[in-house]
Amino acid sequence: MAELQPVTDTTQTSICIPVSTAAPPEAVPRGAGPLWRSLFFPRRGQRAVEFGSDGSTLFASLRQAGVRIEHRMSWDEPAGESGFVLVLEDRTDGRQPVRLDNIRSLLGLGGRWVVVVEKRRWVGMAGDQVLRRARREGFETIETFYAYPSLRAPRMLVPLDRPEPFLYFLRLAVGVSGPRQRLLALGARFLCALRLHRMFLPNLIVVARRER
Repeated sequence: MAELQPVTDTTQTSICIPVSTAAPPEAVPRGAGPLWRSLFFPRRGQRAVEFGSDGSTLFASLRQAGVRIEHRMSWDEPAGESGFVLVLEDRTDGRQPVRLDNIRSLLGLGGRWVVVVEKRRWVGMAGDQVLRRARREGFETIETFYAYPSLRAPRMLVPLDRPEPFLYFLRLAVGVSGPRQRLLALGARFLCALRLHRMFLPNLIVVARRER
């Protein structure tokens, strides 16, 4: 079974990703910086474009790491050549998706389209719409994650594409000692079996990678 283990980045903050050996998750300092560094390993000089940010600071740590982020409200604005390493979309705080004809074409080889969805209770169909768009555009690799307990103060990064890491996280976060906890665990297993568990989380991170 894949489990969660804290991984330390260059600033000595830890966050949890799936590995083959067991270890208990650890708390990390507040802030989303470790989350993005653990996903993207940003390097100085990389080019990224962020759509619909409208004052958002969600990806500020990438800029602090030296990533050159252009901000666009739409692709109608002049934006120069494509070949970006990252195309970023912040759909938190009620922000709407940006209408683009083709996202994949904006990325260079190995580039990633990153969409962050957050709702007051759960993301519902909003995450599924992103996944359908990524598949329709032909992204070769699509991964999904949940930032627990929140995007801006994460303690764990939970992979959602296989049931084992999510169910292991659920046991750590909720436990199975009482009737209510056992009922929640049973419901989560049922949702995982139907591939619906992503819909009932308060946030979702979708990372779609262009491989060729």
